[in-house]
Amino acid sequence: MVHCCVSPVSYSEKLATQAQASRPPQYTAGVTAYRQGDYAKALEAFRQVLLKDTANVNAHYYQALSKERLGQTVAALPDYQYVVQHGREGAIVNYAQVRLETIQSNVTPKVADVAFIASGTPAMPVIYRGVASQVAVPLKNSKNALVVDAFVHHAGTQVDGVFIIDTGATYTSISRDMAEQLGLDLTHCETVFITTANGRIEVPKVTLEKLNVNGLEAYNVEATVIPLRKESSFAGLLGLSFIRQFVLTIDPQANQLIFRKN
Repeated sequence: MVHCCVSPVSYSEKLATQAQASRPPQYTAGVTAYRQGDYAKALEAFRQVLLKDTANVNAHYYQALSKERLGQTVAALPDYQYVVQHGREGAIVNYAQVRLETIQSNVTPKVADVAFIASGTPAMPVIYRGVASQVAVPLKNSKNALVVDAFVHHAGTQVDGVFIIDTGATYTSISRDMAEQLGLDLTHCETVFITTANGRIEVPKVTLEKLNVNGLEAYNVEATVIPLRKESSFAGLLGLSFIRQFVLTIDPQANQLIFRKN
């Protein structure tokens, strides 16, 4: 695991928020949370911004800073890369380049094992039934997130979709549209509160019979059903309720994730 201490970058942060008044509410909320030291809330806010505006360089920048503050150093790489490639503010781009080189130089060979621990205990144990001890999962072409294809199976129905790897989410999440396709009962199921850029909202929590990522199968995966726009290119988030049972390796050179049985 790569550890670092993110130095204050007040000047570049100031540049990143000069136009804050014209930014969406989620962005403003994220900046406020970051400055107050609530990095988990900030990360969720910037994630919401990027779901709607994938080209928001400043949101990528702050998302990377928030991830590092939360110890998710390697996961910040794609955001820093995006800032370097698309940013226009010199101080922000320069800092992103420094962090990019620093993180990569501490990974040998530019690969890091990241073990994730989630809080709470699932109502049902998640079971990995695969034979292989290690599975490589190719990343889809996305500049702002770690994205993979996944298949969800429930009650004899299979639905596939594109999922964002979200190491900051306790639960895996699926869209309401996918939940309806799977025939899940959202009326009588348990509900939980999750934090979004607009505050805490109550969402249904379900148990998925099987989740398959490139042949990597897990059973009894807890998931929340979140509101996503129908035109969204993503079907959900692959959270810790799935990831927690594996050691996840991010290989930016090979453009793949490697899941090893924990």
